Amino acid sequence: MGQKELDKIKEFLDKNKVKYKLVSHKKVHTSEEASKERNVPLSQGVKSLLLITHEKEYVLCLVSGDKKIKLKELRGILNTKDIKLADHEEVLRITGCEVGSVHPFGNLYYKEVKILMDKEVLRNETIDFSVGTFVNSVEMKLKDFIKILKPSIKEFTVEK
Repeated sequence: MGQKELDKIKEFLDKNKVKYKLVSHKKVHTSEEASKERNVPLSQGVKSLLLITHEKEYVLCLVSGDKKIKLKELRGILNTKDIKLADHEEVLRITGCEVGSVHPFGNLYYKEVKILMDKEVLRNETIDFSVGTFVNSVEMKLKDFIKILKPSIKEFTVEK
């Protein structure tokens, strides 16, 4: 499951000639654990959270590790009556990843998933994120990340 996603991401980054650093570390499940293990500020980590709208559309939200989503803001941005986190089974089925290891490259591997990135991610020159496993992360330049991912950038978070 996770190794397959990791291999796809490495292949994609290499194909696009993007410089990145693959980091192996002990098993982590939260942004806080990942920040400590990677030895980077919590704000440098990017969480990939899968949500589902009232209309049954999936949205992959990319959020700084030190932020949390304001669902009210997201409802307005997406013009939906309701939105919630996808459950564990949906996350695994849609992304091929377990909750806590979802990578941000939803435009490459998930079917019909919108990608929204919170503007607070732009605070960092370098970002770190999970790549489909609990024991691997990638570190790369934000400008390269945006260039290959092309996310829609909006404001929808607050401090944790």
